[in-house]
Amino acid sequence: MDIRRNHRDLTGEQKRAFVTAILRLKNDVPSVLRPGLQNRYDDFVQVHRNSMGGPNPLVPNPHQSPLFYPWHRILIRQFELALKTAANDPSITLPYWDWQLEGRSNPFTADFMGGNGDNMQNQRVTTGPFSVFNGAFELKVWDDNSGDQGLRRDLGANPEQPLPGPLEVISTLARTPYWQVPVAEASGGWENVSEDRLHNRVHAWIGGDMTTASSSNDPLFFLHHCHLDFLWEQWRQQHPISEPFQPRADAPNGVLDSSLVFNPPNEPAPWPERWTVRQTLDLEQLDYRYE
Repeated sequence: MDIRRNHRDLTGEQKRAFVTAILRLKNDVPSVLRPGLQNRYDDFVQVHRNSMGGPNPLVPNPHQSPLFYPWHRILIRQFELALKTAANDPSITLPYWDWQLEGRSNPFTADFMGGNGDNMQNQRVTTGPFSVFNGAFELKVWDDNSGDQGLRRDLGANPEQPLPGPLEVISTLARTPYWQVPVAEASGGWENVSEDRLHNRVHAWIGGDMTTASSSNDPLFFLHHCHLDFLWEQWRQQHPISEPFQPRADAPNGVLDSSLVFNPPNEPAPWPERWTVRQTLDLEQLDYRYE
């Protein structure tokens, strides 16, 4: 079983292996969705872009809906498995970032996720393995047909969107039920409030490509969503009598047996497997756990 850890607990060798796997997936593994035009990492960007709408939207949309956590759980698990295959290294697992910036908790280092964007260069990242200058991380999927080929960040540019702090995480974890359309802030459920307060705030704080539908262009996307996945597990354990997932009104196959959709009808499937919501609720069945 794969064990996911906080990135701060990885050794230097484990961080290098993780970064190397990303670069191999980005450069050496062919695309399933657009062969010859992009590589396998870019397929994950295309899947997420479609999930946010645009010219080829996924139906149902897994954002601002109960499907948010199950859908992203499968997306990042498939990414994790793709990294293992790309690097031919079964020991690689997806680490998470708990949004701290102190000491070893800071992911924005030259030997890991790289630094901020340069405001003189359209906020392009200029340090670390994903820097535009390294020539090994060229963006190929954008919200529109073209865009900047360099990864962009603008960390903390909006002071009104700070990173979530420990007290916000604790208060959000206390929310029940899983899903409740919030008539007012006080009535929102775990999913409604966490997607807004925790998920959206981190995307906004990082800025650049993380504020677009193609946000998975930034490898930090996967560390961010890994932490959200971990928090969903914590929420489930903290509220054992609460339903781990609650319905959307238009669930086509019931509730837990609703299918998760990863490609529009006019695009090939990114992977052959299919999942229902029910199949995402037990980490043991997906063969990973958190340390």
